[in-house]
Amino acid sequence: MSARSHGGCGGGAAATPAAAVRQEEQTARKRAMSASLEIPPAMSVRSSAGRSDLRTLRFLSGFSFLSGFLLTNPARIAMRPAFSASKQPSAREKARRKGGSADQLLTDQVLSLRTRLHDALALGLTKCEGHGAKEWHSTDAGIQSHALKAIAAFVGCLSNEMLKLPPIKDSVSDVLVSLEGILKTTNVSVLIQAADVSLKLVSSLGNSIRQYPIVEFVSSLSRELSAVQLPIAMPCTGAMSRILNILPMARASVQTEIWEALEKTNAVSGIISALQRYTHNVHPLSYLTELISLLGVILWIWPSSRYHVWSNSNLMDKLAQYCNSTETTVAAKILKMYASLGLYGYGAMVLLRNEDLMAKISHFTGKSYPSLTRIEAFKLLQRSSKSRNVLITSHCPPIVEGIIDAMSDNDDKSLVMEGCRTALLLLCYPGNHHGFFWSNAIDEVLCKIVAGRCISSHQAHQILCYEELLNIGSKDVMNMHPFVWDILGYLAVHCNNEYLSARKRQNCFLQALISCAW
Repeated sequence: MSARSHGGCGGGAAATPAAAVRQEEQTARKRAMSASLEIPPAMSVRSSAGRSDLRTLRFLSGFSFLSGFLLTNPARIAMRPAFSASKQPSAREKARRKGGSADQLLTDQVLSLRTRLHDALALGLTKCEGHGAKEWHSTDAGIQSHALKAIAAFVGCLSNEMLKLPPIKDSVSDVLVSLEGILKTTNVSVLIQAADVSLKLVSSLGNSIRQYPIVEFVSSLSRELSAVQLPIAMPCTGAMSRILNILPMARASVQTEIWEALEKTNAVSGIISALQRYTHNVHPLSYLTELISLLGVILWIWPSSRYHVWSNSNLMDKLAQYCNSTETTVAAKILKMYASLGLYGYGAMVLLRNEDLMAKISHFTGKSYPSLTRIEAFKLLQRSSKSRNVLITSHCPPIVEGIIDAMSDNDDKSLVMEGCRTALLLLCYPGNHHGFFWSNAIDEVLCKIVAGRCISSHQAHQILCYEELLNIGSKDVMNMHPFVWDILGYLAVHCNNEYLSARKRQNCFLQALISCAW
């Protein structure tokens, strides 16, 4: 069948479009019923009536795709698969496929540690009268220390597969209740031990901690965030940060309960006090990053907490100083916190009043900084509309240069993605920044994103359709094509003819994009 036999403007075609559709459907069904059928490769059409032929080719290729889909999905054409009547795997077989049965996972060593754990917890863990819930009641430092040692040994043997087993889940529930009670002690040595074990437990549980009631455990941890003793404050801060970082995936009711617990313990004030007490020659840098990370996630989840931060001028000044730290992780954490703070109108205005800080943020988008820092700077521009508008007005050149460089990166997918997102947000609006994008060859960058990084000006000159551009290089492994066409659309809407004419004279990248989009 020729590529023009069903064309709407092919000349001399006897069949109507509806008849052509029915004929193709019948052909597709016949092909799907034939096990030995091979779908021919896609045709390439180049003729004087290129657009008509291209439409015809795309029309036909749609049915080729349908045929292939039906071949690989026989249930779609009411054909029952021969293997559907086979016996479903048993629960034991499923466990074996996942990495081992309960008998294999619960080794003698694990069972021994679990027995020791419950023997130790039985000394202080009792059931309450009435509702039957368990609580930790022992205030004896020796019993508490003994229980913590048993917990540490048990946590050390846990694996992801073991955490799915009901006996292990029951033990973890008892451990959380015990730690919740032990963390309320006033014995400093026991608190140091309990804080360390809590961090190890939270790290081992990961996302599975959402399966357990953790409100009271969080409340006990938050009381120690402002502790003067660093061996207590640091592990509790780390544990809290890990818990709250997975909290956005929890139910709204759980988030509300945890926020009420944080308010009762003045957790935000405790974090702010710890940040203001921090000195680099006394405290480790990891403590600073944990504090900033924890405060940032609280600001992100609970808007009412933001007032305590932006209204504290001493804290804001100190955070701005931390941005100049030679440790890039600190700057990235602060930028992430600023992004949460900038979502609130007054918080954004406080940030914008610091001109030195705004200049620093604009330079964080540049290629001289690590990808992690650049990504957080781009996210800050994306999330805060007020900050974005002010920065693009007063610090346009470094920001646009940073965006173009990020979009041109060959290795870091996340950096390219955030560069494209930021460019799209900025180009939605008219302004002088469009000229900076054109002068930094935005069309060449877009063309290379679609075709891969290897396209030359000579190749761009020969491109006639989207398929040819795509086939030059990679098959969009970064999935950036939607960004390309949206960005090109906004460039066209707010286009200045001077920039357009200049780019057309300099090379053929823009013309190639226009040919593909047409």
